[in-house]
Amino acid sequence: MPARGDEKRQEIEFLLSCLVDTEGPDSRAVVLERLLFLIPFGHHPSLYVEQLNDPGVRLILREQYLRFLNELKLRHDLKKLMEDPRLDVDLERGAFLISRLGEDMEITPEQFRDALDEIADPLRETLAANPAQDHEERIAAFRQFLFVEQRFSGNTDNYYDPQNSFLTHVLERRMGIPVSLSVLCMLIGQRVDLPLYGVNLPGHFILKYSADDYVIYLDPFNDGNLLSENDCLNFLVRQGLEPSSVYLARTSSLTILKRMYRNLINYHSACGNVRMEKILRQHFSILENHSIRS
Repeated sequence: MPARGDEKRQEIEFLLSCLVDTEGPDSRAVVLERLLFLIPFGHHPSLYVEQLNDPGVRLILREQYLRFLNELKLRHDLKKLMEDPRLDVDLERGAFLISRLGEDMEITPEQFRDALDEIADPLRETLAANPAQDHEERIAAFRQFLFVEQRFSGNTDNYYDPQNSFLTHVLERRMGIPVSLSVLCMLIGQRVDLPLYGVNLPGHFILKYSADDYVIYLDPFNDGNLLSENDCLNFLVRQGLEPSSVYLARTSSLTILKRMYRNLINYHSACGNVRMEKILRQHFSILENHSIRS
């Protein structure tokens, strides 16, 4: 008897073949709905197209359907993510879907998770030597590991490169922008029990480390430099804003994802990439609808 995973893959491949042969819009809609349901979360449809035995069907799907099917799949997955009943959105899965807007068709959420686990494992061992109450030592170990040993840094040479917003590329190139590097730190922090939270500071996303009565701020874009509350408030003054601690509150994952999408929307709008801007705005609308329902 074939394994359940094999049966699922066979059905996906059968439906992909049906997509080429189906003519009526209603029938095609039924095939697409089932396909989007069966293809695992975050997987690019090409992973299954390239497994088809018929080279003619593969060619037709590549040339006529693949980009459209991938766009449908991304919207489908983002909607499913927003339906999660938890109070806040799964930041890791949301950040991964943003990465899927890039050119990499091979990466899967499982590989992304494994890459984060691989980074976090040695850090967990290092932190085990520091008592949980010794916050300064734990932060120092975190900064040394991530920004010195692992060489993560801000991309000052090509700040507006959209790949800076794709966590999969940040992991590969060890460079990013404030929000993507902060998300990386948060995802690593979750794995090693470090209380790191996003702070949606206007003009420069940062992190807050908050445990017991100890609070400090970190700037991942600048090698994890430590910031006091006064440093953050002075930054707001330089931005022409009221120096209010309201700006230093812990930020929801949904807000973080919105900020990442806004960065990409602004970039592609400035470049005149109408197709990509439209896709991004469709995604952003899904996030906005979730905000309204919440």
